[in-house]
Amino acid sequence: MTDADTTHGLGIAVASGMLKGVYGHGVLSAFEERGLRAHVYGAASSSGLSGGLAAIGHARRIGVDYWIGAAGGVAEKGMSRVALDSIAEYGPLIRGELFGPEAPEFLLATSKVTTAEAAEATQGPEAKALGKQLLRNVFSGDRTWVTENLAATVFSNRATADGDEPRLTADNYDAVSYASTRMLHAWATPAEVDGAAYVDASYTCSCPAREVAAKGVSVLIAIGNDPFPVFRDLYASEEIADGSTLHGAKVLVVKPEEDLKHLGVDYAAASPEGLVKAYERGLEDGRRFSERHAELLKAAAAGRDSLRGRAGEAMA
Repeated sequence: MTDADTTHGLGIAVASGMLKGVYGHGVLSAFEERGLRAHVYGAASSSGLSGGLAAIGHARRIGVDYWIGAAGGVAEKGMSRVALDSIAEYGPLIRGELFGPEAPEFLLATSKVTTAEAAEATQGPEAKALGKQLLRNVFSGDRTWVTENLAATVFSNRATADGDEPRLTADNYDAVSYASTRMLHAWATPAEVDGAAYVDASYTCSCPAREVAAKGVSVLIAIGNDPFPVFRDLYASEEIADGSTLHGAKVLVVKPEEDLKHLGVDYAAASPEGLVKAYERGLEDGRRFSERHAELLKAAAAGRDSLRGRAGEAMA
C-alpha cells in the first residue's frame, strides 16, 4: 500500500483504558450511525474488541452490553477469564467478517517479549509482582525494563505472508486479542502467539496512532478514554496531540471532558449504570465530532472506495 493509494483515506486509532474503553466504544458507535467509516482502524488492549466490532460495522449493535457483561464478571472470574470469555463470545462474529475482501484494514497492537529472561518472568509466578513494579514505574517515568525486554508489535489483517508486518489471521485472532489485553499485575493466564510470549499492548503501544497514520491516511482520529492527553503508551512517552501531524496525516482527538470515575466507571471496576452513562457520553461526543468535522465523511467514503477497488484487484 502506498501513500498515493490512500490520499483521501481516514484512519481511526482507539486507545486502551480497561473498562473506561466503554467511552471509546460509544464514540465508534456514533461514527457508525453517521456513516463515518474508516479505511484503517487501530486498537490496543481493551479497545481491541470494540475496534474490531467497529471495523466490521457492528459497534452500535453490540453497544454497551459487551461492557456490562465484562464488568460483571471481573470480581467473580478474574481479568484473564473475563477477557478470554469476551473473545469467545464476540470473536466468531469479528473473525467471520474481518478477513474478507470488503473489510477495512485492522491493526491490533501487542507487546512482544524479546528476551528469554523476560519471557520466563512474564509467563511464570513472578509475573504479578513484575506487573505491579511496572505500574509503579509509570509514576517515575522509568521505562528501562520495557525498553530492554519488550517491543511494540502491531498485527494487521492486511499483512502478507512474505512481508515484515505480523499477520492477523482468523487462526491467530483469539491469541493476539488476548495477548493485547494481558496486564501482568492482574491477568493470571499467560499469553502466547505462535509460541512466543506477549503482554499487554499498553506497555509499548496503548494507542497505535503512528501505525495507522503510516498507512498513508490523510486524517487520523485518535480516541482517548480519559480527559488528559492521549499518549503513545502507559509511560506517556509521546503525546498524540490534537491538530498535530503524524506521517502526513492530520490528527484530530476525541476524548471525554471529565474523568469517567465521576460517572461510575474506573479502570477495573464499574457499575452498570455508570457504563451506560459513559457509553452515552461517548455517543454524544462522537455525534458532535462528526457534525463539527462533516468533511471527514467525504474522506471516509473515498477511502472505502479505494479499498474496495484494491480488494477487487487482489481477488481477481
